[in-house]
Amino acid sequence: MKLNNLSKKMAAAGLAAVLAVSGTVVSGVSEVRAEGDTITVGMKASHVEISNIETFKAAWEEKTGNKVDVQAIDDNQFDSLLQTKMSTSGMWDIFIGDTGTQSTSYQHEKNLVDLSGEEWVDKLTDTGKEFVTHTDGKIYCFPNGGVNSFGIVYNKDVFEENGLKIPKTFDEFNAVCDTLKEAGITPVYVSMADAWTVNQIMNGEWPNILSANPDSLDKLNANEERWDDIPEFNEMFVRLKGYVDSGYINSDMSTAKYEMGQKAVATGEAAMMYMGDWADPEFAKVAPDDAGTIGIFAAPTKDGNSKLAIAGPGGYYISNQSKNVDAAKDFLNFMAEEDNIKLNLETRACTSVWKDIEAVNLSETLKDTQAYIDEGNTEIHYNQTYVITPSDEANSAFLSVLLGQREPEECAKIWSDAVITTGKQLGFDGFK
Repeated sequence: MKLNNLSKKMAAAGLAAVLAVSGTVVSGVSEVRAEGDTITVGMKASHVEISNIETFKAAWEEKTGNKVDVQAIDDNQFDSLLQTKMSTSGMWDIFIGDTGTQSTSYQHEKNLVDLSGEEWVDKLTDTGKEFVTHTDGKIYCFPNGGVNSFGIVYNKDVFEENGLKIPKTFDEFNAVCDTLKEAGITPVYVSMADAWTVNQIMNGEWPNILSANPDSLDKLNANEERWDDIPEFNEMFVRLKGYVDSGYINSDMSTAKYEMGQKAVATGEAAMMYMGDWADPEFAKVAPDDAGTIGIFAAPTKDGNSKLAIAGPGGYYISNQSKNVDAAKDFLNFMAEEDNIKLNLETRACTSVWKDIEAVNLSETLKDTQAYIDEGNTEIHYNQTYVITPSDEANSAFLSVLLGQREPEECAKIWSDAVITTGKQLGFDGFK
């Protein structure tokens, strides 16, 4: 017996009512929960905007009928609260955390859900997989965002106007600095008043040290080798002293602030600065007329085989304490849909770690970063591969050599001694 239109509508309404009682409503071919699950997502307060989570929260809630409870925690309290929750109870379903050695404290095998079998894993580039693959070969993290890089940022207009090409060797770098100095331009700007900027020197130089000594990382992490046992590490301090002696660095470096460095490089008063790929849009804040003029290149090496340091994205982890693992996975799978990945890349203007999905709205520095990634000329940042975060005492080694307070070999020893002391204080294997 055929149903007329009214009967069809009544039958459909009855079916919807029955399904609603069971908590499910069918719309087209998509299944949507009327009274769905609520998943909690813990993150640092500063990551609420950075992660772009509110965009995906609203869209996923509308699609599924589930809810996302975003819990923003003060940045300074997040890590300790995370550890407390992991060791007791009340853990979030999902949290946004770090990758690489910075995530060691999560004890992945004990506390997290293995995501290796999720479909989105095959969509990751080799670089993307490298960042989210744990030491046991499994993937516990859904990457959120792109790759950041560290090297030497430079004013592209200054280079072009002076007929300069990106230097890949030490000799080429010195020749570029000589040309700039002769033209009345400060070759390399250093802003010691904001000490964190000086630490960018190590960020930029580390990939070349590692590339020249591929076996050193494991030995350093096990305290079987000291940093000052590595020739390239010692030579870095010698070169820095040489830059000062040759007049390549601004004379007011001891009092110069980061903002002064931004303005100097953006306006062409200076040409280069050790910094990260956030420089282009950041520098434009103090010199708006010079937006889009800043690029980035890898620190030079003896043979020209330069690598750019890259730091992987943080990402989403699912706790194995979660009672809503399926819903949590569904939320990550939703963000992994191609349109949502593109939306995230477009909104955040970051590099892509996804196959066949190009990043858009990239700054000049991020375009340069993406080129290094595509060419495979990168090494993972030491803060994501080395087990110790250098202390202020270690970082003071760079201040000392630039100011001429100590000889290069002394500064190399200061760094080495300081990180070993930190390793002992933290009780790491090999440092006890």
